[in-house]
Amino acid sequence: MGKILSFTSGKGGVGKTFCAVNTAVELAERGFRVLVIDMDINCSNVFILLHVKPENRFQRYFENVIPLADTIITSDFGVDVISAGVNILGFIQFENEYNFNRLVRDLEVIKENYDFVVIDHAAGIRQELLKFYQISDEIVFIANPEVTALTDLYRVIKVVSANKLCGSLNLLVNRVKNIDWAVNLYREIQAVMKKFGIPEDLHLLGPIVNDEEKVMLSIQKRTPLVKLFPRTPIKGGFALATTRLLYKMGMFKDSDGGQKAFSKFF
Repeated sequence: MGKILSFTSGKGGVGKTFCAVNTAVELAERGFRVLVIDMDINCSNVFILLHVKPENRFQRYFENVIPLADTIITSDFGVDVISAGVNILGFIQFENEYNFNRLVRDLEVIKENYDFVVIDHAAGIRQELLKFYQISDEIVFIANPEVTALTDLYRVIKVVSANKLCGSLNLLVNRVKNIDWAVNLYREIQAVMKKFGIPEDLHLLGPIVNDEEKVMLSIQKRTPLVKLFPRTPIKGGFALATTRLLYKMGMFKDSDGGQKAFSKFF
């Protein structure tokens, strides 16, 4: 049975899609079957980072022209993709509770063909999309050191907790100088959660170091960074985060694996 991983953040621009795509490719490199779904419909970017052409397949699915399976596109990087692409105006008319409920039901069937389904959510919380958090096995929050990003992230965590959407919460800290920055930010978020009585545990996956030049080259070349720069600290961050997530889920048995992944690159 496929596991659903939801990647989300409090605000846009923190690197959520970048982290979702590179984690998906990292999973694929380890032999897992991975599907990436771009639910950030109005600002869809997954298809750009994975260099695929979604055409208007997602819209045709909501028009009942094709089944969900026919919206899947195979990328050159070992992962499959479902994306709304750039046809935003044509898609908005299909954004309603009925269609999203149908998508959830069909997704439950599709996931049986994969080990992981990675959902790239829109930043913040939309009421009609809460059901996708409910079916998730893990939620991965993306944060960076910006004060506004952290403030908005607290709000999202509170909504997820108050609605009991998912009991398994994770943090991936993007654009930091080193692991100490990530740990300190993680402790700060934990302290705020405790202050507001949020009972869920938050699991730190690791740091993604700041390297704007490599990130920009990755986007320009439409190639995931973990493929383009396979032996760099930023790749090491994704290796560490993926190993820790797999170990947490009982899918990686080496108790020292996280440290090995970290020391290999840092």
